[in-house]
Amino acid sequence: MQAKLLVSFERLSEADLLAKTGAIIAALTNNAHFSEPWLPQLPTLAQLIAAYTAYLDAYHAALSRDTLKIAERNTARATLTDYLKRIAPYLEISAQGDVLILATSGYDLRNDSTHSSGNNPLPAPSNMQVTHGLKKGSLNIHADVLQGAGSYELQTAQDDPTIENNWRHQLTSLSSTHIVLEGLIPAQTYWLRLRGIGRLGAGVWTQPVSIIID
Repeated sequence: MQAKLLVSFERLSEADLLAKTGAIIAALTNNAHFSEPWLPQLPTLAQLIAAYTAYLDAYHAALSRDTLKIAERNTARATLTDYLKRIAPYLEISAQGDVLILATSGYDLRNDSTHSSGNNPLPAPSNMQVTHGLKKGSLNIHADVLQGAGSYELQTAQDDPTIENNWRHQLTSLSSTHIVLEGLIPAQTYWLRLRGIGRLGAGVWTQPVSIIID
């Protein structure tokens, strides 16, 4: 059976869609298997990045629960999802059924395409360290480079870190060795966790680390 990409992005939470799109962008950037220019009717990689950035900004703005901001977030999400779905068939054709090539796209593969791959999710990044940044309300995050990770997702929680709904997506980074998080509330306690995003999707979270913001 020809390898297929999963495009059921509607099922993803806001944070998971941000993480997955960040992984796809990282995987497609300078990817020799899917080099641009793509077909003219497709969104370009630059347009995909712009749609991702617009959705990320709208996501953060909607955290205020303002109904207008939520509507803008939903519109930005619909645009981003449309781009991701339109690109997927082109990637499948370009890969010519090669699962290993298709796996470099950052998209998840359908289970019957990866059944014999034998690959497991990425482990948690090791040696995560969190220190105060130079700016007030900022943090520096560092972890060892994780083999197989194309990007990294950082989440924070201000309430009980054992409750999954308390975690919020903060950013997606292409590097684990120099992550800067700004705009945090001084004197507040934050919990942080980090995971790698690879060709099979999101990996295992690090153990949460807590810190009081300067």
